[in-house]
Amino acid sequence: MDATQLKRIPIFQDVPDEDLTVVTTFATAEEAPEGAVIVKEGDYANAFMAIEEGTAKVTRNGEHVGDLGPGDIFGEIGLIEKERRTATVEATSRVRMIKIEHWELQRMKKKLPEVYEKIARLADERGAGGE
Repeated sequence: MDATQLKRIPIFQDVPDEDLTVVTTFATAEEAPEGAVIVKEGDYANAFMAIEEGTAKVTRNGEHVGDLGPGDIFGEIGLIEKERRTATVEATSRVRMIKIEHWELQRMKKKLPEVYEKIARLADERGAGGE
């Protein structure tokens, strides 16, 4: 993974390239096939994810509540707030994601507090309303 991949995600667009290079050391790339459940409502949150390519649907209590696509992030609320997943995210096409595990997010908080704060602010804005 390189910094240009992160630049495609809106939350990282304003982050200086040298900081993004550090973020890449905390992130991994993952793929999910169409129909795969990426996160499940009620599970413990252990990763923050950003969709690089593909689409997914968001359901809460079995009801379709939204759609995700390239540049969208999810999973930050459970990570920051230490809560269980508030929704299920299922791939509606092949999805390529950038994933940052919770322990990596804590390391990132120490090295790049301003980047961590952007993620925390987004989680706060979304509150219990999204995952």
